[in-house]
Amino acid sequence: MTITTDSQGDFETIARSMTPSDLEVMRALLESERIPAFVLDGGITQMYSLIAVATGGARLQVASEHVAAARQILTAFETGQLTLDDEVIGEVREAAPDKRRGRALATMVMKFLGIV
Repeated sequence: MTITTDSQGDFETIARSMTPSDLEVMRALLESERIPAFVLDGGITQMYSLIAVATGGARLQVASEHVAAARQILTAFETGQLTLDDEVIGEVREAAPDKRRGRALATMVMKFLGIV
């Protein structure tokens, strides 16, 4: 992923990537902070990777007035400042949580839906 400064009208491209799902995570993060954002060329990048190379991949765009705030949020995201701790507020865990229950539940749901 690269951070760019392309401008198209009232919107600016603040990130590019050959993996649109990375940009979708960033879009969701920005929208959770009430910054409208959208991903351009995400579908074509997933479907036609050779065309994606020629077009430069998918782009994450935000409105020009939100560019500075969006860049700060993405910088904090990329440096790991927004990671969640394993601790729950007010609760001290003695051991790591058992992940088998979550996997069993996911397997059960997939079998119910006929995916597995």
